[in-house]
Amino acid sequence: MTDTYLRGSRIALCVCGGIAAYKVAGLARELTQAGAEVHVVMTPSACEFVGPLTFSTLTGNPVRTELFPESAPTEIAHTDLGRTSDLVIVAPATAKTIAKSAQGLSDDLMSALLLSARCPVLMAPAMHTEMWFNDATQANVATMVGRGVRMVGPAVGALAGPDVGVGRMASVEEIIAAAEEELALRSELTGIRVLITAGGTREAIDAMRFIGNASSGSMGYALAFEALRRGARVQLVSGPTHLVPPEQADTVRVTTAQQMRQAVIERVEDVDVLVMAAAVADWRPASSSEGKLSKGEGPPDLQLVKTADILAEVGSRRKAGGLPNLSVLVGFCAETRDLAAAAAAKLHGKALDVAVANEVGSAQSGPEVPTLNALVLDRDRGPKELGLVSKRALAVTVMDSVAARLAEAGPGAE
Repeated sequence: MTDTYLRGSRIALCVCGGIAAYKVAGLARELTQAGAEVHVVMTPSACEFVGPLTFSTLTGNPVRTELFPESAPTEIAHTDLGRTSDLVIVAPATAKTIAKSAQGLSDDLMSALLLSARCPVLMAPAMHTEMWFNDATQANVATMVGRGVRMVGPAVGALAGPDVGVGRMASVEEIIAAAEEELALRSELTGIRVLITAGGTREAIDAMRFIGNASSGSMGYALAFEALRRGARVQLVSGPTHLVPPEQADTVRVTTAQQMRQAVIERVEDVDVLVMAAAVADWRPASSSEGKLSKGEGPPDLQLVKTADILAEVGSRRKAGGLPNLSVLVGFCAETRDLAAAAAAKLHGKALDVAVANEVGSAQSGPEVPTLNALVLDRDRGPKELGLVSKRALAVTVMDSVAARLAEAGPGAE
């Protein structure tokens, strides 16, 4: 086992109440010996299987079990661990803990920690086969995966009592390998400057009315979170949205297409990657009223003019050698049909490295996980049809393509 990424990392190890809890003692020991700083959180049920003294002895750190300890705390345990941990591991992850996390409940220390975590979360489910395949559990697992939680296992094998089947916790070796991979992502884009646009734009008709594109901004925000998770320095140019941007991102809020263009042009010379995920309005009124137009005067005679094509402008400048630092250019397009043709036209027409097409109207709501039909086209690798995929998962795929291109070309390469 290598300890390249484990060494020096801070890991919150959450132990739930299940017979597999005894195996987690070995996991705590292996993580600690690999150089990780391990802080164990246990549910009251977990303490029925393994005593907290076992984990404090193995890790050299006190074990936390109570959301409201009797003595006045020197720190707020769940927010401190959620804010400072590099990785949260839940093992064994019981059906109860997965369900509470999926629903956003926080009535004990562990569920509060999972709700406040700002780092990758890895879960190793362990439960009886019937519980694992229950529709509620599968829906909760899908919700957590859609939010970016990584599931390791479960495996097939001996369970509690005489039972055998799917539901056995993954091995310590498998969990550690997954932890290494998650921690490795933190440094994948270290030092890389990423500029991302998100949301729609609004073009004023009068003081109260506007035309624009329907966009929640969630795709661009998912991309920002994923880039940050991999260690990038992120600038986020956001149109109007109700979403809260990630704290680590340098966020610039804009309203109109022209404001978005200005924000991008002012920053694009100093970034390595530009991802244009915003739904920029294609047209704007030729003129707008400073006051509110009266409905009694009848509908206004709207004359529309084109807005600036930001992506085409950047692609043209880059093709002409005017943006030597920009290594990867990614563009999005929303279409109603033939995603492959639309992505190809976008890729070649605007000198992109990666084009992402999603089907308008294909969005579905799974168990709290919105999905959409999407395709990712890399200039050198061909298309990748994803089918119905969550925006979180799509963000991962896009950033995988960005990281692969950077690894091959290096920052600043044309």
